[in-house]
Amino acid sequence: VEVHIFQLSQHLRRLGYKVIVVTHARGARRGIRYMSDGLKVFYLPFIPFLDNCTLPTLWSSLPLFHQVLSREGCDVVHGHQATSTLALECMLHASVLGLR
Repeated sequence: VEVHIFQLSQHLRRLGYKVIVVTHARGARRGIRYMSDGLKVFYLPFIPFLDNCTLPTLWSSLPLFHQVLSREGCDVVHGHQATSTLALECMLHASVLGLR
C-alpha cells in the first residue's frame, strides 16, 4: 500500500471511520492482509501490466467487487488515481450496487 493511502486511512480511522483498501496483487501479496495498525488490505487477483495499472475487465470483476464491498458493509467508495482501471471499475460496480 502506498504511503499516502496508508496515511489517509490512518487519519480516517482516527476520525472513527472503518477503512479498507482494495488493490491489485503485488508479487506474492494476494488475498487479505492486515497492516501493522490493523488496516485490512484486499489484494485482488489482478496483475498490473504497465504503470501499475491492470487491464480493464469491466463486468467480469463485478462478482469479486460485490463480495468485498458487501461483506465489508461499505457505504462510500473512493478511487485513488484517475488512470487506475481497477479504481474506475470498483466505482462503477459500487454505483451499480447502490453505493456512493
